[in-house]
Amino acid sequence: MFGYDLGLDIGTSSVVISVPGKGVVLNEPSYVAFDSETEKILYAGKRAYFLQGREPMGIEIVQPVQNGIISNYSLTQQMVHHFINRVIKKSIFRPRVVASVPALATEVEKRTLISVIIRSGARSVCLVEEPLCAAFGAGIDPIHPSGVFVIDIGGGATDMAVVTQGSLSQTETVNIAGNDFDAQIAKYLKEKYSILVGQRMAEDIKKAIGCAVPRGEPITMSAKGRNAENGLPLVIEVTSDEICECLQPLLTQLTDAARIMFERTSPQLVADITSSDLLLTGGSANLYGIDTLFAKALGLDVRVVNHPELCASKGACVALNKMHILDNYGYGFKTKEDVRIR
Repeated sequence: MFGYDLGLDIGTSSVVISVPGKGVVLNEPSYVAFDSETEKILYAGKRAYFLQGREPMGIEIVQPVQNGIISNYSLTQQMVHHFINRVIKKSIFRPRVVASVPALATEVEKRTLISVIIRSGARSVCLVEEPLCAAFGAGIDPIHPSGVFVIDIGGGATDMAVVTQGSLSQTETVNIAGNDFDAQIAKYLKEKYSILVGQRMAEDIKKAIGCAVPRGEPITMSAKGRNAENGLPLVIEVTSDEICECLQPLLTQLTDAARIMFERTSPQLVADITSSDLLLTGGSANLYGIDTLFAKALGLDVRVVNHPELCASKGACVALNKMHILDNYGYGFKTKEDVRIR
């Protein structure tokens, strides 16, 4: 192949890369295992993810991206370099990259992300807001003039936006998402059952029996961890209704933020939104019943798109093919000279 174009979504929970004409070619957890003395990464992706909580001495496991923002420059750069090389293999051509970025990211955060991607092997980078990428990935035409409400619930943050004609009309970022759901479950189990569970166990509970609204028939799951009182192993049974109840405070904050978005949106765009579906994207949109929750709270038809965790990366690929449209809204590729990278 003569060169590469890549659509890149570097999230708190996962890194997804798409290639025009091929679709999603890489979907890996955004975890790295690194030597605590040298800060050189040993593993990235699934192997580091499953090692979390089980790491031997001298090795640390981290998510170098927090709330969609780079928290450790060196580790993020090594991780992205590793994943891009897996996609382009031994190609001598450096790829152009369209990458998603949190809607309310600062200029410093954007420049840092561009720097990381260019140092990871990209020729040039264009940043597009994550909810806009998610809308494109969900099938919204960039030249469509009607308003569409998109809620992208990721691992570290939730981006909400009203999208019209390939641009953002209103946007909001709420620092509540999948990782917060996991932490809330772990906190609930500790307070009610005096059991300490690891991050992996809390996430497994969320995926298996977690729900935003009560299920028709409650289901149960065994939670395994350590007794907070005597330190011995402990196994308990937890129900889906309990998990639903413990998640409600966080979910209420999300629905309240969505209501506030409508107060800032023009009447014509609100009319457009009410005549179409509100779109839920992002990995945490897979939580059982979350579409029903938003539908009841907002009085709208709500749809979880297919494979919501892949939407932002797919949308970045759409943006690559529609740059002649996005150019009109100030989007463009940046090189290392533009961000003063040595």
